[in-house]
Amino acid sequence: MKKDLPNVKKKRIARYLLPAILILLIILVLAFILIGHRPANYAPPEAANPNEVSRYLTNQLLPTIYNGSQLGQPFVLEITQEGLNDILSHLPGAIITNNLTLVRPEVILTPMEITVIATAEARPLDLFLTIELNPFINKQGLMNLCINRILLGKVNITSFARSLGNKAYIDWMATTGTEPNNIASQICLSLINDEPFDPVFKIYGRTLRVSKIDVIRGKIVVLLTVVNERPKRLPKPPQGNG
Repeated sequence: MKKDLPNVKKKRIARYLLPAILILLIILVLAFILIGHRPANYAPPEAANPNEVSRYLTNQLLPTIYNGSQLGQPFVLEITQEGLNDILSHLPGAIITNNLTLVRPEVILTPMEITVIATAEARPLDLFLTIELNPFINKQGLMNLCINRILLGKVNITSFARSLGNKAYIDWMATTGTEPNNIASQICLSLINDEPFDPVFKIYGRTLRVSKIDVIRGKIVVLLTVVNERPKRLPKPPQGNG
């Protein structure tokens, strides 16, 4: 009777161990499928000559900003989805952050939302990172880029990604010596911590403010206002002798 006890124990272990292994395998397969999911609408464009600067940037976007800023009046800037993707397709090299290499980014514009999708190179499997944003201007005139969620495949990694982003931001600030009030620094904090910032930037010797932003299908519509800088003091006109 005692000799049969080891066999009984082995059978009991097998009875519980095999289903546990099967459940674990199912979980791993499902995780692999979810993480490796490729968004159906992801189709990043390929630049005809990636070594050239985007013609949309140089021939349309920047001239529109320059011409509008010279008038001294608020003006509307329309940025198309096609144009944005043309700019992205001409970026020099991959985007590397936290030892993660992101390539072939694409922007998709739908009402109230900007979706950015990129390939995260992780050998031997390429993963797909999706960031969904809802930028807006609040009542105080400050901008918030407002990340709704970050996905790896179909898995929501928003909290984890924010944690990594915060570490990358601290390292970047320490390495570059960038001031906290720098517009690039403020954009990073808005992405990481939902912190609003004053959307003011300088270009072509002018200071511009983003007064309004609307995301519609295939287009971002931005209202830019020229910030009135302190006028220089003019010399007094000559006084007559009479």
